[in-house]
Amino acid sequence: MSPLLDFVAQHEEAFKGYKRLSSLYSDFSSQRSTNPDGYNANVKAWKKALSDAARAGLIPKQGDSRDLINIRTGEELARALQEPKLGRPTCLPVVFADAVAKKEFVPLKDFLTSPTSIYKSSWIPSPWSILQWGLRQAGVIGQPGFSNKLDIGDFVVLSNLETAATDILEQISSVPFTVDRIMSRAEFLKRHGKVLNPGTSISSTDLDILLIHLARDKQALSYTKDTIKFKTPTDNLPSPITQDDTSIAVLRDQIANIRAQIQSITEKVSAADAEVRDCIKQKQHTRAKAALRLRKLAESALQHRTDVALQLEGLYAHLEQAADTVGVVAAMKAGGSALKSLNREVGGAEGVTEVVDAVREEIAKTDEITAIINESSQPVDEIEIDDELEALENAEKEKKQRQEDAEKKKREKEEAAKTAARLQELERLEGERKNTAQREQQLEEHIQRLDQLTADTPELANDNLNQSFSHMSFQEESQSDAEEEAERVPMAA
Repeated sequence: MSPLLDFVAQHEEAFKGYKRLSSLYSDFSSQRSTNPDGYNANVKAWKKALSDAARAGLIPKQGDSRDLINIRTGEELARALQEPKLGRPTCLPVVFADAVAKKEFVPLKDFLTSPTSIYKSSWIPSPWSILQWGLRQAGVIGQPGFSNKLDIGDFVVLSNLETAATDILEQISSVPFTVDRIMSRAEFLKRHGKVLNPGTSISSTDLDILLIHLARDKQALSYTKDTIKFKTPTDNLPSPITQDDTSIAVLRDQIANIRAQIQSITEKVSAADAEVRDCIKQKQHTRAKAALRLRKLAESALQHRTDVALQLEGLYAHLEQAADTVGVVAAMKAGGSALKSLNREVGGAEGVTEVVDAVREEIAKTDEITAIINESSQPVDEIEIDDELEALENAEKEKKQRQEDAEKKKREKEEAAKTAARLQELERLEGERKNTAQREQQLEEHIQRLDQLTADTPELANDNLNQSFSHMSFQEESQSDAEEEAERVPMAA
């Protein structure tokens, strides 16, 4: 199983299940009229699978590189999609024809040579340049029918292209300095080459497609053979590439190369130093001297590259400052022109003075007209207004006083009811207290008699005690019974 077929089987849900796979690999062109839903579902599944596989870098192509935005059709693609049991898919011409008709796949030649944006409604790909084979095989031109051989063609996957362009523009939007938006093609690939796939960089064909899309369709940059420049946030359209832009791109490449050289030489210095120490430990003086010479030479080269890097980076810093100054001056110039135009529109200081005088004159006329109208109208009796206002205020005060009196009486009545309830409660508690005191006194008297009788005659005391308790009458209460039970004294036998 090829890597492409394995990827489709693992990542595309529509290709899981033998029954569904059989439908996708069959000749379903006739379903366009008999079963439109099934036809559209199959075409949609194939377009998604091919787009995802292209983004993963699995579409076969001559050479070592793999396109992530462009799909090349032909025998290699059909062979890579050949299923062990179902064979090659016979539906690919139909899939590509449908995708082109819906502007989801764009013929590469038409995309590269079109002078207008692909987003314009009037843009239509040329069917006779590349798609004649696909349209004829799909039945769009001539009689329906299929060929066993998939013709060669190149198609731009618009969804992958738009994803890459969106991510790149989002990254560029956070770049603060104007000169950082200028770069060579090599630096562009280094910074944005893996925008679609972290493990695979876009090819040279993808780069050409992407630059044309960003320049023509998005109007986000301008570029030449060697230099790329993104527009600034304040620009409506990207400015053309100048010689200064090319020089800045070359300088950035030189700084990057010097930094790479410094890194490599630093590693050589570290390796030579380690070898010197190892030779000294092993007492190999000849090798130690040779390694020491190499370290000295590497250190000298490192110092030279460091000095050059400092000079280039200092120059680049000045370029950043100068570019920002140019932007500030241009903004001030534009603001001054706008201010001058606005002052011209208002007629300068003299024009404003005339307008203010005219306004004042009209205001004076308006006041005069208002005074005349007020004189002709019926005057208002101020004394009558004051009397009516006083009557309304007195009525409001009386209403408020009545409400306060009613609330006061209500509160007094409530307080009286609460006081009466408290008094009743106090009388009840006092009565209970007196009853309790009386019972306690009777009990105490009986106890004293019992003590006296016990001292004289124990047997007689028991009989008298029983008779005394039988004649006593107590009112049962929970607390009084508990207290009497606690105060009882056991008698001697």
